[in-house]
Amino acid sequence: MNEVETKDVGTTDLSAYMMKVIEELRRDRKPPAVHIYACTLRSFIRFSCSGEEECSMPMQEVFTPGRLKEYEQWMLLRKLTQNTISTYMRTLRAVYNRWMPPGTAEHNPRLFDDVYTGVVSQTKRALTARQMEQLLEADLSGLSPQQQAVLAYFLLMFLLRGMPFIDLAHLRKRDMQDGRITYSRHKTDKPITVRIPREALVLIAKYADRHSASPYLFPILDARIRDSWQSYRNYQDALRHFNRKLGQVMSRLLPGVRVSSYTARHTWATLAFHSGQPVGIISQALGHSSLRVTETYLKPFGNELVDKANRQLIASVRKCKWKNETEYRAGL
Repeated sequence: MNEVETKDVGTTDLSAYMMKVIEELRRDRKPPAVHIYACTLRSFIRFSCSGEEECSMPMQEVFTPGRLKEYEQWMLLRKLTQNTISTYMRTLRAVYNRWMPPGTAEHNPRLFDDVYTGVVSQTKRALTARQMEQLLEADLSGLSPQQQAVLAYFLLMFLLRGMPFIDLAHLRKRDMQDGRITYSRHKTDKPITVRIPREALVLIAKYADRHSASPYLFPILDARIRDSWQSYRNYQDALRHFNRKLGQVMSRLLPGVRVSSYTARHTWATLAFHSGQPVGIISQALGHSSLRVTETYLKPFGNELVDKANRQLIASVRKCKWKNETEYRAGL
C-alpha cells in the first residue's frame, strides 16, 4: 500500500473527498453526475449531522456495513423511493471504490451486500393508437400558444420514432437536411438518422425557432448559455416546464390520462411491438445500445401477447365445442 493510500485511510472526510470528486466532474463537463453526487452528499450530511450544516464524517466510519444500513433505514423512514435509495447507495459505492480500489487489501467487496442497490422497474404508461389519433387530430383553438407548442413537441417525439425529449431539445438546425434528421443520442452517443414524416414536417415548419442567432431547431433551450453546468440546469428547467404544460394539455384533450415527456417514446415502442415489428427494428429505431436493452425494455409486453394468444386459443376451443354440439343436435 503506498503512502497516499495509508494517509487517506481513516482520516479522509467524506464531505471533503466527495467535493473533490464533484469538482473533477465539473471540469469534465458531466453535469448529470455532478447533480447526483451533490444530492447524495447533501442527503448523507442530513443523515449524519442530525440537522447541522456540517460535521465530521471520517470515511472509515462511513463505509461500514452497520453505518450504511443505518443510512438506508433513515431514508426508508423518510419514505424515499427504492430507486432514490439505490441511486444514493450506488453513488456511495462508486466513491468507496474510488477511495479504496477493488483489489487492494483493505477493499471489502461485500460492503454493500446488505443495502439496496438494485433498480425497481417502473410501470411505464403508453397511449393507445386511438388516443394518439385524437392528439394528432385535436382542435387546438382552446389551447394557449405555449400549450400548442408543447403538444407539437410531444407529437414530434412520437412521429420521429420515439425521440427522447433531451434529444429533441438539443436538435440543431444543421441536423435537418434533405428530408432527414441526423443526430447523436445524448444517452448513448449513438448516431441516428430519421426520415421526417409529412405529419412532422408540418409541425416543424410551424414551431421551429425563427431566430437566426440560435443554433437550435426548436426554441426550447437558451442558446446564449455556454457553461456546461448552466446548460444542464437550463435543460432541467425546460423539462419541468414541458411536463407541467403537457399535463395541462392532456387534462383538456385526454382527461384522466397521465403522461410525461417519456410517454411519447414509450407509446411508439409499445405500438410498434404490438403491430408485429421485429425487436431488432424497434431497437434500431430507439437507438438502444444493444438488442438486449430493447428486450428488457419490451419484456413486460411479452406476457400481454401470451395472454392474448391464450384467450384466442380458449375462444377457438369454445367455438369448436359449440360447433360440434350444434352439428350433433342437427343430426338428431
